[in-house]
Amino acid sequence: MQITRREEYGLKGLIFLARQPQEKFSLVSEISKVQKIPEKFLAKIFQELSRAGLLRSYRGSKGGFSLRKRANEITMREVIEVLEGPVAINRCLLHKGECDEESECSLREVWEEAQDHLLKVLDRTTLEDLAKRIPNGKRGRR
Repeated sequence: MQITRREEYGLKGLIFLARQPQEKFSLVSEISKVQKIPEKFLAKIFQELSRAGLLRSYRGSKGGFSLRKRANEITMREVIEVLEGPVAINRCLLHKGECDEESECSLREVWEEAQDHLLKVLDRTTLEDLAKRIPNGKRGRR
């Protein structure tokens, strides 16, 4: 498993929003500039996150994006799975029973243990946690 640019940029954009007051709407252009993300790419990612219910979007002069839920209610896993689908470190863990060697595979148990640990970290890490990890001078607030 490798985190894609889509997932990374989506998380970075959401972290930016997590640092803003909940009632503030931020423009994609502002977020992309501060986070150094291509604006059109971020706009597409944010559309998908809006459809999934993670973001609110408003058009117009005071429009932009804000988090639909509180930052402490959105996990890394939720964001990754919205953008890329189920998290699996190996294809055999996605669909049980599809692998002919499932019952005899000496690797499967290790993959399952590693995946369980990864999912626990992604499930317990929220946008609020990630937003707090940024040094004070680099919070992206205006």
